[in-house]
Amino acid sequence: MSLSSLLVSLHFTRESCGFTREFGRFTREFALFTREFEHFTREFYGFTREF
Repeated sequence: MSLSSLLVSLHFTRESCGFTREFGRFTREFALFTREFEHFTREFYGFTREF
């Protein structure tokens, strides 16, 4: 394995690691949003049933 290909693979590994971290953060944010939205939907449904 040459030095340049080693550097390229190292760079790619670091990039994919950063992408994985960003994707994990996005997944957590999305899960939080889904929970909030579900709560809002239940509240709204209860509110509309009263009318």
